[in-house]
Parts: sequence; structure tokens; C-alpha cells
Amino acid sequence: MRILTLLLIMMPGLAFAQLAQNLFLDTKAMSLGNAVTADPVGIMDIHFNPAGLTKLDGRQIQVQLMNILLSSEAKFSLPDDYNADDSGLLQIDQDPILDSNGEATSEATAAAYIPGIGLVPMSLPLLTLPTGGISIQPPGSKFTFANAVYAPMAAGFAKADDDPGRYQAKQVALQRFTYLSPSFGYKVTDEFSIGASFLFSHQAVAVVQDLRAPNVLIGVLEELQDAFGCFNEDGSSSGNDPLAPIISLCGGNVGPYDDIGELSIVTEQSLSPSFNLGFLWEPYDWFAFGVGYQSEAVSQLKGTYRLEYTDEFSDFFRTFNSSIVGAIGGAIFSLPTGQRKESGHVSTELTYPQHFQAGIKLRFLDDYQLNVDAGWTDYDKWDELLFEFDRQVSFLGAAKTLAPELVTNTTLRQPLGYKSVWSFGFGFQYDLNSRVQLRLGYEPRKSSIPDDARSIQAPLGFARMYSVGMGYQWDLDTVVDLSLSFMQSKETILADPQDAESSGDYVNSSNALNRNCLTCTVTNPYPGLDVETKLTIGAAGISFRTKF
Repeated sequence: MRILTLLLIMMPGLAFAQLAQNLFLDTKAMSLGNAVTADPVGIMDIHFNPAGLTKLDGRQIQVQLMNILLSSEAKFSLPDDYNADDSGLLQIDQDPILDSNGEATSEATAAAYIPGIGLVPMSLPLLTLPTGGISIQPPGSKFTFANAVYAPMAAGFAKADDDPGRYQAKQVALQRFTYLSPSFGYKVTDEFSIGASFLFSHQAVAVVQDLRAPNVLIGVLEELQDAFGCFNEDGSSSGNDPLAPIISLCGGNVGPYDDIGELSIVTEQSLSPSFNLGFLWEPYDWFAFGVGYQSEAVSQLKGTYRLEYTDEFSDFFRTFNSSIVGAIGGAIFSLPTGQRKESGHVSTELTYPQHFQAGIKLRFLDDYQLNVDAGWTDYDKWDELLFEFDRQVSFLGAAKTLAPELVTNTTLRQPLGYKSVWSFGFGFQYDLNSRVQLRLGYEPRKSSIPDDARSIQAPLGFARMYSVGMGYQWDLDTVVDLSLSFMQSKETILADPQDAESSGDYVNSSNALNRNCLTCTVTNPYPGLDVETKLTIGAAGISFRTKF
């Protein structure tokens, strides 16, 4: 039985980390494609390159609002060549999420995790991220000190209770919130500066998901229940259970497309430290070179899990275990006991990956500027996740029989296989006059998610971000920055051929979504269906910085 699937939903949060890498942090940075390592942006240089803080003279304060419009869509459909007469035990065309045309559409909007409250779906797809900070450069000093409150990682989705995509993260949020960031920049010479930031952050991952297991074993069980006449046409019990008390198969109506229950997980760490380093070299008025490094942060996430089984699922196993064969088989294979709820504590170690970025700034023809950055993130650290539970969990007991190298009664090891990637950003600026700067940005973002791990939980493939913006010198002490940006990622994940074998290598499908491997111990809630995903993100930012 594929009960191993029940906790693999932590994967979407990890994919979100890539989605949020260097995004929505600073209005000027967004308008320049985040190519700002050599072009200081203000107080948020705390994140990009702390050496740039030396450009802030006197005492300054900055506030910013980043309004994010997020939409995630997925379309499920039967393959064009699907043959219902050759469907075998699992009749894919009978999947209840499909309409009469053999299609279904899933839609998700924004969600956020609020410490002490939990996951909160947004009533509108608009999510507002406020940030703020201050900087102080003592008169005559080569040091500039700064501190900011911001979210270097913030992503979340929420779907309706009856949404077809609810079997992959009905609600999910991954957040890293930096509440204290003492930083400094030091001007070594007129051309060379260095800087460092020391970050104290809150890290959280929260997930709510409905569960089902479209598996060949449950398909066989459903066929046996039909053969024994366990249930009437309206789903009520017929009172038949012909093999009881030797073996009881009619305690609850279960099938490959029936719900198992709902799982919720909340894990967090209140103090997760890290640091940023950087230097800025400006040998000429027309050229600058900058380097920024963000350290990794290893968070020991701890929290709770809660699994509420459906009545039919729990009734089936309670009755099955009361039979002779069920009592013996349940003890041998550690099958679920039939309890309605399971809950307890869970912990895992999550690495916020280190990031390196370098860039140049070129000014030409007096009024024009070109920024180019290259960045690398160490996603190789996400090779696997290990979940540890504070007690024996019944749904892991069954999975242990099928995957002993991954599962014990109290632990679950989830392979990920993410890859480190290089990405680039490009920014262009035109000085319209002494007060107004016009900006353009372009950032093609590669995906670190392997093809066989794509999902609708975090539908992030290759994405291009386009942005425009403006800087306005309000007065001698005040700067206002505006930005608009748009990013979209589309993927088509085709199902395996209908006659696919479990050992086959089918590059178009995903082990985390729609593999036609009906005995695999992977999270695979939509086997045999073609899936198209589209993730759209728009952002509008405004920043206000002034001396005080």
C-alpha cells in the first residue's frame, strides 16, 4: 500500500525557496532584474551586497511595500490515445476529479503562515510584503551601520476544499522572516568597500493536504468488494461480508480514488542565524564590480502533524484487523489500525542554501547604464529530507514493508535530487534628467527541480521575469522607487503510455505527479493523466527612503 505518500508533501516548500530566491526584496532591484550586486540599491544592500551600504550618508530610513499578485493553475486531462477498454484495474477515466469531457482545472491563490495562528489563505490573490530599515553613517566615519526587517523567502498557495489539485498541497507556505539584521559597510578606500550582515530569522514550513492512493492494490480491493456485494448502489452497507470472520473486506468502502483523509504539518524554528558578505570595487566612474555571498542556514524545524482519516478508511481497517487473517497480516505488515486520528510531533533539518552572486555596472554616453549579474545557489544540498517522529506512526509501518531503505516506524527519508544552477540578471537604466531614472530588467531563471520531480505543488520550471521601474529624487534627502514586474512559468507533463511498465524510463512524466507506475512508493496522486501547469506572478513595488 502506498501510505508512504502521506508525508512527501514537504517537497513543494523546497521548490518555493527557489521561487523566492532574490525576489520581492527591493523595488529598485526588481526593476533592474535583480542585477544590483555592483549597483547599490539602499538599505536592502543588507541582502544583496552589504558593501553598498557605504553609499548611504548620514541617517536614513526606508519603508517599502511589495504587492504580489500570484496565480497557479493546473489542467488535468486524459491522454488523446487513452483507451477505456484497456484500462485494467485502475480506470483512469473514472477519476472523480474529471468532468464529462475528461478534463479538470485547478486554481490556487496566495497564502501565508502567521506564527501563532497558522496557515492563512488570502481572500484575494494579492499578497503584500512590507519591509523597513534604517542606516546610520556617523559624521567623518568610514563605517555605515544598518538594520532591516524583511522576508528573504516568502511563498504560499491555497486551494478550495473541492479543488481537483487538493491532493498536492491544498495549502502550503514556506517562509523565512528576518527580524534582526545588524549590518555594516566599511569604505576601505575611495574605490573599494567591504560589508557584512548578521541575520536572525524565523523559518517555517506548513502544509495541509487531502490524501488518496490510486494504487493497484487498492484497485484489487475495490474489485473484491464489488464481487462480494459489500455495498448497495447508493454506497450504504449491504450487510454482506461472506468471508468473515476469516477475513473481512466489507468494513468500509475504499477505492483508488476515494479520500484517505487530511494531513496537516506545521514546522518552524524561531532562531535561524546566517550571514551575508560582500565587496564593491569602483575604479572608474563608468565601471563597478561587486560580489555578494549569502551563507547557508541549517534550520532544525520542529512542529506537529495531524492526520484525520475518513470514516470509510478507518472503518475498513478496524473491521479488517478484527478478522483472523487481518489480525495476523496487520501484525506482520504493520497495517493501519483503524483509528480516526493520529497526531504527534515531527522534526526535520532544512538547509537554506548558500548563494553567490557577482555583477558589473557599466555607464556609457553619460546617461545610460547596463547591469549584468550571475548567481549560483547550492541546491545540491537538497539531495534528501529526513523526517523524524516522536512515536511509531501506523501509516509508516505499512510503507516500511515496501521501502525499507526509506522508511522505519518513526522516520521517513525522502530523496529529492535537486541540482545547483547558475542564473543571470540584466538591468538597463536611463537618466531622463537629474531627478528621474527609467529602468528595465530581465531575468531568465533556471529551475533546479529535476524533470521527474515536477508537480503542481510548486509548478516552477524555466521562468522569465520582465520588469520596468522608475527612480525619482523627490528632494535632496528623499528618493522614491517604483517597479512593475511579471514572471510566468509553463510546463506540460505528459502521462506514461497506457501500457507502461513499472521499470520503464518515461522522461515526459513525473514521479511526483502522474507516473503510470501503480505500485511505486512515491507520491503520485494523478497517474495516467496529462498535466499542464501555469504559474503567473505579478508584482508592484514602491519604496520611500529619506534622511532623518
